[in-house]
Parts: sequence; C-alpha cells; structure tokens
Amino acid sequence: MRARLAYLHLKDSRGSAAVEFALVAGPLIFLICACVELALIFLVSVSLDNATDIASRNIRTGLTTQANTSVEQFKQKICDKMSWLGDGCIGSLQIDVRNYGTFAELTAAPPPIEDGKFVAANFVYEVGLGSRVQLVRVYYEWPLITPFLDGALSRLSNHNAVITAKAVFRNEPF
Repeated sequence: MRARLAYLHLKDSRGSAAVEFALVAGPLIFLICACVELALIFLVSVSLDNATDIASRNIRTGLTTQANTSVEQFKQKICDKMSWLGDGCIGSLQIDVRNYGTFAELTAAPPPIEDGKFVAANFVYEVGLGSRVQLVRVYYEWPLITPFLDGALSRLSNHNAVITAKAVFRNEPF
C-alpha cells in the first residue's frame, strides 16, 4: 500500500509548469531586457549618425563657421535632431571638430577616452574655411541598464557605453 502511494505521488505532475517557468523566467527576462537595450543603442547610434551628418552639412556648405557657431551651439544642432532623447542630450555629448588642408594630412587625433574618462584637452572645435578638409567626431554617453552588456561595448569607467559618429568631408569653396 505504501509503495502504491509513493508511486502515485511521484507520478503527480500538477504544478510542474509553474516550477519550470520559475526556473526559466530569470534568464528569459534578462534576454528580453538585453534585446530591448541593444535595440535602443542601435536607435541612438543611427540617430547620432543622422544628426552628425546634418550638422556637418552646415559646416560643409559654410552655414556653420567658427565665427557664427560655438561648440555649444553645434551640440544643440545635433541634439535638436535627436530630440526624442530629452534634455540630457547636451550633457552626454562630446564634440571634436578638426580641419586639415588635404585628406593626406588627416592624422590620428588623440584618443578621446583615457583611463575610462573623456579627456577635455583632446577635444577641439576648429571649423575650417572653404575647401578645407573637416573631421567631425561625435561621442554620446549612454547609460547601460542590463548587466554584462557593457563587456561588448566601448565604455567609460562608470560602465556607460560610448556611441560614436564620424564625418569626413571637404568644405565647399565658399
């Protein structure tokens, strides 16, 4: 009789779906959050590329010059095209604009990040005159929420991701 009762209890599978879901729920939720965050990072990256191209076009055509636009105004032009990010855009944005005489003179600019922090001395704002070659580099600091995702992305010491956009072009002869 006892053997039969033990057999009946072992055969009972009520609640097994709940137990199995409890075991799988943690990794499933982590994967969903990681996918959503990666999608947001790609969205920010594409938005930053587009905003950088539009702001750089104003340099290329002579609408933005060293005399009529400060670095903060240039940042604002980029953030205006990424308005869905809200008010924190300008504070998270770093701009490096350099000009050269020819494409052959393009050299490796100093790295913007050293020891996990942006180095303000390595960022310049030099808008060239007509027919000058321009290098525009834009860096956006994106806070990561999902743990372990920062290992695959370039990051700062505070574990925020760094999203970059670049544009290289020759100014029109204005």
